[in-house]
Amino acid sequence: MIQDGEILDGMYQIIREIGRGGTGIIYLAYHLRLQKRVVVKKIKDHFAGQINGRAEVDILKRLHHSYLPQVYDFLVVGTSIYTVMEYVEGQDLQQYLDQGYHFPEQVIRQWLIQLCEVLEYLHTQNPPILHSDIKPSNIMITSQGNVCLIDFNISLDGEVSKDIQGVSPWFAAPEQYQKAQDILNGRKNTQLLDARMDIYSLGAVFYTVMTGQLPSPDREQYGDILSMEIPYSDGLRAVVAKALRKKRTARFQTARQMKKALSDVSRMDPLYKGYTAAQAGSVFAWILCVVAGVLLLYYGNWQNSVEKWQQAYRQLYVSAENQEETDIISQATEILNSRTYKGYLGKHDDKKAGVLRLLGESYFRQENFEEAASCYGEAWELMPKDGGLCRDYTVALVRSGQIGKARRIMESADGLRNLSDGERLLIQAEISRMAEDDEHALEELGELFERESDRELLISGYLLEASIYDGREEYGNAVASLEAARELDGSKEVLRHMGQSAVKAASSESRKVNENAWLQKALACYQSLNGNGSPSYEDRLNLALVERAMGKYKDSNTHLNEMNQVYNEDYVVPMWMCYNYLDLAKEQGGYENILEELKFRFQDGMHRYRSFGKTDPDMEALAEIMKELEE
Repeated sequence: MIQDGEILDGMYQIIREIGRGGTGIIYLAYHLRLQKRVVVKKIKDHFAGQINGRAEVDILKRLHHSYLPQVYDFLVVGTSIYTVMEYVEGQDLQQYLDQGYHFPEQVIRQWLIQLCEVLEYLHTQNPPILHSDIKPSNIMITSQGNVCLIDFNISLDGEVSKDIQGVSPWFAAPEQYQKAQDILNGRKNTQLLDARMDIYSLGAVFYTVMTGQLPSPDREQYGDILSMEIPYSDGLRAVVAKALRKKRTARFQTARQMKKALSDVSRMDPLYKGYTAAQAGSVFAWILCVVAGVLLLYYGNWQNSVEKWQQAYRQLYVSAENQEETDIISQATEILNSRTYKGYLGKHDDKKAGVLRLLGESYFRQENFEEAASCYGEAWELMPKDGGLCRDYTVALVRSGQIGKARRIMESADGLRNLSDGERLLIQAEISRMAEDDEHALEELGELFERESDRELLISGYLLEASIYDGREEYGNAVASLEAARELDGSKEVLRHMGQSAVKAASSESRKVNENAWLQKALACYQSLNGNGSPSYEDRLNLALVERAMGKYKDSNTHLNEMNQVYNEDYVVPMWMCYNYLDLAKEQGGYENILEELKFRFQDGMHRYRSFGKTDPDMEALAEIMKELEE
């Protein structure tokens, strides 16, 4: 047990214990360098062995959201594991409930919308982050009256945390609670949990807030809140009731859907629905009178829906060509769920499968393989003779860890009919890679390259080969594989992989001449990506950072300044401009001609950084440098 006053890692002085959760003990501490209070969470020893801590805390540290605490650090002290995060001033929701507080509907809706926003942010990360322990004590109410969602379980990819955590029987989703019970009792449970688990927990929390009662894990609460005499609108109650459905498919499928319902609760109100139904009945006779006119208009409306579909698909296709992942997901989801296109897609399986394929490809690039498999699988059901979909579905299954299911498809009649020998080699190489048998995977890929002539299949093989070499830190070999892929396809995906591998190769070189050669190759990749007319934020920033690594500080700042005109709320851009100016000053032996510009960019960056509201070590270090410079 940590003692009050103990200092961890020479940096964090423990003040006192402030709480205990399913996976750890929470302490209030003092950050000796930043001179501010922080929260230190000690992971319970029997969970520590199941945590890929460094990888997971790196995911946590990159999160920046108004309703999340900032994660600062990850510590391994002896056999103990700790995470360090921002201390949030305020009181948790459980404390308010214990004191008998009742909240007006406006406040509850505000908090629910804020929580939906932060869940949407978490669930759309790559990989998706499931909080998996939403309960009143993990929802802080800040001094400004906003929420802050705290106390993440350490594993964030939706695979481990749901198995190891101690779950609440009142606020955990039924499938989550059942899985925890099965694991506790040594029973097998292979069910995969997803974002709808957090949706249920959010509904359960606000069921308690609104009714003063704990939801039961043994029965359906859906009807309870709709029939209770409580001072809340039927629409708000219907939103919470829908989130609480025991069957996952009956809940909101995403936090975004729930937020949209909260933004217009009247449309969830049964009275509203009844009123619209009554309206429909009252005009029935009138409809009969004009039915002939409606039929005459039918063809025109159908043509209009086709035109809307074509326009929407063109926009999606452009986003897919540019690999604008956020746009792809939002546009494809809108097409698949919109009533505007439902009738058209219902009669054109090939069109719907095409949208699902593009969505699956986007998820695959973002390494969200479970969602990719879901999209590819649904598309293949619509187009069972499409061998490419069969292959992509099987590969996504392998990447998501569903190797048994992938093998069954390969051995099935559909698999035998749809998969070529080359595709089987690719899938088998994927399986070998998942089994960490890199040598076998490389042998299978070598056979694929010798036997196969299909361009698309070869590109997939080279990308997999490059990924294997990256994992082995053989970056030169990875670049060679990507160059082979580029001869077949100069797509953004290949260029981005090549740029990343070349930068890694540069960082591993001890000789300056070799380092520069790799940086030059990376520079060529990012210049090509930026020359296509629609570079992403990452493409533009990576170009500037490679130029910076090469000592081309003026070129780097030229590109950063161009970014600054577009991303005028992002503090990262002026921050790197400042670092370039500081290095230019070292080269020139002084700050002549650049000091005023340096100060201006720093002040601009700090203004944006304060608005951002989170901590970035690079920005904090820059602030210290500028403070010393002024002294």
